[in-house]
Amino acid sequence: MEEMLHHTKAVMRGARRSLVIADMPFGSYQLNPEEAMRNAYRFIKETGVGGVKMEGGVAIKESVRRVVQGGIAVLGHTGLLPASVSAIG
Repeated sequence: MEEMLHHTKAVMRGARRSLVIADMPFGSYQLNPEEAMRNAYRFIKETGVGGVKMEGGVAIKESVRRVVQGGIAVLGHTGLLPASVSAIG
């Protein structure tokens, strides 16, 4: 999380008129919906991004639901799941 927050802040400094979506790192939202919400809020509060990206499909649906209910835009991801590739082989 700390590294992605740092990188996202750098992107936000250079993005004057762009919608920036933070890529939540593997492990920052899979544990439970409360952890997902806490980390998504950190991205919004600490970096100013417009939303977050989460990978995982049905396995993370409750986390996605919680983050969206909290007022944070979530970008879905289809196809190869880069953050999860080592877990799925």
